[in-house]
Amino acid sequence: MQKLDKKTLWIRLAMVIAIIILVNFIASFLYKRFDLTSENRYSLSDSTIKLLENSNHKAFIKIYLDGEDLPAGFLRLRNATEDVIKEMNSESGGKIQYEFTNPTQNTDNEDERIKIQQELISKGLMPTQLRVKKEDGFKEQLIFPCIQISVNGRSWPVQILENQIGYPPEYALNNSIISLEYKITNAIKKLTENKTYTIGIMQGHGELNTDELNDLANVLTENKYEVNFYDVTQKVLSKEGDSLGSWFPQITDLMIIAGPKKPFSEVEKYRVDQYVMKGGKILWALDGMDAQMDYLRNEGNMFMSHGLDLNLEDILFTYGVRLNKNLVQDGQQSAAIPIMDEATKEPLLFPWLFSPLLTPSLAHPIGKNLDPIYAQYASSIDLIQNDIKKTVILSTSPYGRAIPEPVRVHLSAVKDKPDFKYFKQPNLPCGVLLEGKFVSAYKNQLGVDFVKKITEAGQTPKERSVDNKMIVLSDADVLRNEVSSKGEIYPLGFEQFSRQTFANKDFVLNCIEYLIDPNNLLATRNKEIKVRLLDAQRTKTESTQWKTLNLALPLSLVFIFAITFNYMRRRKWTTAQLPK
Repeated sequence: MQKLDKKTLWIRLAMVIAIIILVNFIASFLYKRFDLTSENRYSLSDSTIKLLENSNHKAFIKIYLDGEDLPAGFLRLRNATEDVIKEMNSESGGKIQYEFTNPTQNTDNEDERIKIQQELISKGLMPTQLRVKKEDGFKEQLIFPCIQISVNGRSWPVQILENQIGYPPEYALNNSIISLEYKITNAIKKLTENKTYTIGIMQGHGELNTDELNDLANVLTENKYEVNFYDVTQKVLSKEGDSLGSWFPQITDLMIIAGPKKPFSEVEKYRVDQYVMKGGKILWALDGMDAQMDYLRNEGNMFMSHGLDLNLEDILFTYGVRLNKNLVQDGQQSAAIPIMDEATKEPLLFPWLFSPLLTPSLAHPIGKNLDPIYAQYASSIDLIQNDIKKTVILSTSPYGRAIPEPVRVHLSAVKDKPDFKYFKQPNLPCGVLLEGKFVSAYKNQLGVDFVKKITEAGQTPKERSVDNKMIVLSDADVLRNEVSSKGEIYPLGFEQFSRQTFANKDFVLNCIEYLIDPNNLLATRNKEIKVRLLDAQRTKTESTQWKTLNLALPLSLVFIFAITFNYMRRRKWTTAQLPK
């Protein structure tokens, strides 16, 4: 009986081992995770899953963030990137392949290493300087926290590390992990999507010119958009010269109206209105006041700012917003301008309250995890009660104020520290997203002669739009890149005095993506991953206690289990009786 029991035991043990090996062998060909986190950090969004399931293209992803000397934070970003790609590969049915590589790992020659780095930079892969601790001190090295996605012979570079101003490294790293899914999915969409979206930038009312919108146009082109500048005053299509025909080509998906200075005629407003009624998207970037930095370049170093008459109040009011004729200031965060120190004759930087650093909404994917937005002479926006959904996507800090027209702007005010008793208008809206079915501003408002002209032009006015979106920003400078006196084009969001680059480019791109993309991939940016950091003080004072507990508790449990098992075994076999 004892021999039989031992034989059976060995057979059962062999079966268990065989089953474990078989299960692990099958699991090596499958990938499945069960997300038990409260914020669903390991789950892909529905829009990502839909895109991957509907795609018939295979993608190859090369991740350049690799190596043995990676610090813990970069190692976490590397592993998170692999997790996201594995999950995407599983959802796509195995259409995504990937590999990790350290481009300079096997290169000892310095010239060859520099050549490789320059080649990667020319492809749009930007490096980060890393200080690695060695036995004999610290070593400076360049790493590339980037990936390159290739589909059908075309490639797209993706920067996976977010360099965020004012954020601690752990938060910037956390935001980088949050953005991984969107960045990778968006790149795959750009490479696999056949449709090219077209963007028309309006000219003809004193809007920002082609030089001032040069960087925006370039980055939109790089992101596979077709961009065209249209001078609407040069295109007359009707016999009477009233331009009632099609303003932009019918294929135009988005219209950008950036910084007009001259008023719109009723005919032009009607055309804008009907563009919206037919489903056209608009990104408005309007100045409520006539104010520019160049106006300070006079003998008195001051100017009086008055409201701009753009004749757009009624149409914007109908859609749900009012652009106020005021200038907002922010007592907490403002960009700087240089003032010459009379003693040293050297320029010193002082905060300029009329250049507020506006805060993107953290609750909406357009502004999530973005740095402040650089603005100049922005105005506030009122929200009008109607059936349109309104979301504030850009605002001042809790310490804002709005100065109504006329506003005296004097350079000497730069030396006065803000008195916070006057900054009691928190979170003034400076950017609003409007969503819904818009009512035409010309519903029941068209005169008989106007209707006759419209009819002769072969048009039928629409009084209500399909589901549509638009964004209204109260400062055209959010879209404007700086241009030097020599004609040099600076990047969008770059502030030349402090040499800082703010998040204007990402913010504007997010606005356009949200308005145009029918798959709403930008919603993947709304994922929230909580940073669960250790309490530094408790870690310092209680480290010995927890180390001892972590070492002693497992050993104690094993020891107790061994004693209990041995006691029960002895009791069982010593009290058993042999059969007669």
